Amino acid sequence: MITNRKPSQRSWLAAIFRLLASTLAILLLLLAVGIAGWLGYARVRMADAETQPRAGAAAAGGRWVHADDVDVHLQEWGPADGKPLLLVHGTGAWTGTWVSNVEAMAAAGFRVVAMDLPPFGYSSLPNSGDYSRWAQAKRILAVAAQLGDKPVTLLGHSFGGGPAAEAVMLDSSRVAHLVLVDAAIGLRSSGQPSCKPPLVVQVLLGWRPLRTTLMAVVATEPRFSQYLLSQFVARKEVVTAERTAIYQLPFANQDFSAGLGDWAYQFAAGCELPASVQADNFKKLAMPVSLVWGEKDTITPLAQAHVLQALMPSARLTVLAGVGHIPQIEDVAAFNTAITQLLQTPP
Repeated sequence: MITNRKPSQRSWLAAIFRLLASTLAILLLLLAVGIAGWLGYARVRMADAETQPRAGAAAAGGRWVHADDVDVHLQEWGPADGKPLLLVHGTGAWTGTWVSNVEAMAAAGFRVVAMDLPPFGYSSLPNSGDYSRWAQAKRILAVAAQLGDKPVTLLGHSFGGGPAAEAVMLDSSRVAHLVLVDAAIGLRSSGQPSCKPPLVVQVLLGWRPLRTTLMAVVATEPRFSQYLLSQFVARKEVVTAERTAIYQLPFANQDFSAGLGDWAYQFAAGCELPASVQADNFKKLAMPVSLVWGEKDTITPLAQAHVLQALMPSARLTVLAGVGHIPQIEDVAAFNTAITQLLQTPP
């Protein structure tokens, strides 16, 4: 006798599909609950942690100067009558993250001045919310103008390299020597970028409360700091708990995550065409320019330094072996030796 098994097979398959659909629904629900819980935790942690007025939270010894539209936090080392050297940090850094380098620069005879470029560190946030490269360059120039009559040596690292280059293109009279360390320049061939942010940027960062919470979830979550910092270096062993703690100090500032979110949104939207992303403008620079690059930089690879050097044949390129995007913490001795030599003998 032949038995027809098709109805039972269909029932069995339908049961399997129902089970899979139910399992998927449960997993999605758990994921949604988990995400909501994590976002809620981030909001609570942010409200509990970001309580310090910037003027009260900064380390002793710093000072503030009004620079264009913000109050910029500065720290200084070295002889008051030394040649002024203005340091501009990279993403996530601040004046305190130069701690392993400034004494060597000061010993070389420089008046070393490190500034916090908003929204990082302890500088105030601009009411306009403008973190464009042009706006940051104006803040750098306003600080430089308050350091005396002598033109400054301007050193910009990573994200700070773009505003530093922009500053010399706005007013070269304020800068005697431009030093770019693993600088994030982002050269473009031509054309105005689109002013409409990508959809993912609009969804995740377009609404301020959401982007603020996302910054608190990842960027200013202390448990992620060491991992995030390690992604920028080739020598992972230098990212110690002690080093990470220095980067975390400004997390106590009021509205720190909010400012970081505003900056991230403008940065991700990419709606600007400053002078310093246009290759021809580098060809016009008449001042000495030095390039310092980590051999193993994967964030702004060494090839980018060679492109800049091709635009400025008189620029001197120093390659630091075995280090990545943050050479000043990856090989402190090699960086300090190289930087003091080129500061004392510009190209």
